[in-house]
Amino acid sequence: MKLLKNFYKFEILDSTQDKAFELLKNHNEVVVISEKMLKGRGRYGNTWISDIGGLYMSIGFKDKNLDFSKKLLIISPVCIVELLKEYSINAYIKIPNDIYYYDKKLCGILVEIKDNDIVLGIGLNVNQNSFPSEINATSIFLISKRIYNIDEIAVKIYSAIKNLINYDFEEVVKVYNQYLLLKRYAFEYEGKYYEGNLYGIDKNHKAVFDIGKFDMFHIRNLRQLE
Repeated sequence: MKLLKNFYKFEILDSTQDKAFELLKNHNEVVVISEKMLKGRGRYGNTWISDIGGLYMSIGFKDKNLDFSKKLLIISPVCIVELLKEYSINAYIKIPNDIYYYDKKLCGILVEIKDNDIVLGIGLNVNQNSFPSEINATSIFLISKRIYNIDEIAVKIYSAIKNLINYDFEEVVKVYNQYLLLKRYAFEYEGKYYEGNLYGIDKNHKAVFDIGKFDMFHIRNLRQLE
């Protein structure tokens, strides 16, 4: 099903990411949504539970560079957190780009690159009324007790991201830091383990800790200590 120009919706897919890369062979930009995914994935190859009720969305851009992909990973959580505020949900960003409501995950974001094509993947829990006990997650429905139009949310997110792509990036970083969970963390970086208090990020995509600056996209196994 096609919603808008280069905006495609499916009942079921293995992966919206894979479909977006496929469609980019014939388009400069695409948006792919699926009501359910069989092989949804998150960062570092983790599985993303993708049952009916969530927004599973991939936005593909042709012929972009690595810096563009990093900007997307800062811009997209800002857009989603600000959209959630419209629904009276005060969420926050957990570095680098997960979105939480209190201690429960509400949204996951990843970017994948193949041959200069970039696909931004968004998994937002919208209308789910339950999750497996081993998953610490929540949904917009569980928070607000209302059912939402998933397609409408997708269009709003896409429009907001497109608007911010050309906005002053330093200003976007300031907003990102306003929503960032500033706590003490343990993490792995280039094979070594560190602990430090997070102060924010800078315009060069560095996470600023009291012990130094680290490329936020090379941080692994991040764990909150307090």
